[in-house]
Amino acid sequence: MSNVFQGINDAEIFERGKYLEGGFRGRLECVRTLNKETRQSGTGFIVEFKVLESNMPDEHPVGSKCTWFQSLKNKTVAFPSIKEWAAAMAGYASHDVDGIEAEVAPHLADTLMQAVENETDNVFTGCAVRVDTTMIKTRNDRDFTRHVWSPAS
Repeated sequence: MSNVFQGINDAEIFERGKYLEGGFRGRLECVRTLNKETRQSGTGFIVEFKVLESNMPDEHPVGSKCTWFQSLKNKTVAFPSIKEWAAAMAGYASHDVDGIEAEVAPHLADTLMQAVENETDNVFTGCAVRVDTTMIKTRNDRDFTRHVWSPAS
């Protein structure tokens, strides 16, 4: 009988994220940034965090891990979300458009590329950010968790 598990050593172990649900308010520390091809959502920008403060201690206790996934399928949606996150990580509120455009935007593409090439050792790792999440319905009537990023302090 042939071994049905032949080749298992080459199999990729799938990482599953612990995603924030609507109504979360807290402060997170960036642990890892990566770019990954997924089966369902295509290429995605993924950030893994450690929870520093949480209004949902049962679901997301302080010290636990959580994940933010931003699909890159539709860049007109993805890029503004990633830009808002990166600006908040750099200490800029989303309404400070002039500051973001002057200080963050000129270097953002290169900084993000460096971050996904050096997942755990980049300008984002170790930095904190605030996030508030809200459940909304998409045009297709699907549930979606909206993340609103702001500086940690």
